[in-house]
Amino acid sequence: MQTSRFQLGLIATLAVGLGVSVASSQAIGYPAGSAVSKGSNPLWTVGGSVRSASSSDTPTTLLAAPSDQDMVLTDLSLGSTDAGAHPVALLLDDGTLLGYWIVHGTSGYEAGPEHIAFTSGIRIPAGSSLKLNPGIDSGRWVYYSLSGYYAQP
Repeated sequence: MQTSRFQLGLIATLAVGLGVSVASSQAIGYPAGSAVSKGSNPLWTVGGSVRSASSSDTPTTLLAAPSDQDMVLTDLSLGSTDAGAHPVALLLDDGTLLGYWIVHGTSGYEAGPEHIAFTSGIRIPAGSSLKLNPGIDSGRWVYYSLSGYYAQP
């Protein structure tokens, strides 16, 4: 039994077609299904600055999650233009510590922010507030930028 060129060509074409159809591609995007908000834009971003007090380390509220949706923090940037290393804490309104970082600043504007990308994100439960504690160094400014997405609780 001899195989013709036509049969070899057909087999090769089918093999390539099968390979392309079953090849996996990289998944890109935020979690799908019931995890992502049903709203028109599930992404959020917040930025601003917080000034530390000289006599207390009272945290400042940065954002409040809606009562019907969780918020997932995926990216965080922190910076300071004040010289030195400054401790900064991120916590929930119930006191749960979510993270603690040392922000390095300089006496000028040449200091770049600390960028943190969370692989799986930090969950802010529905109805909770996210707070930042810049420490007790008198008059020190901490600049922040937060981003993430809304999710169903």
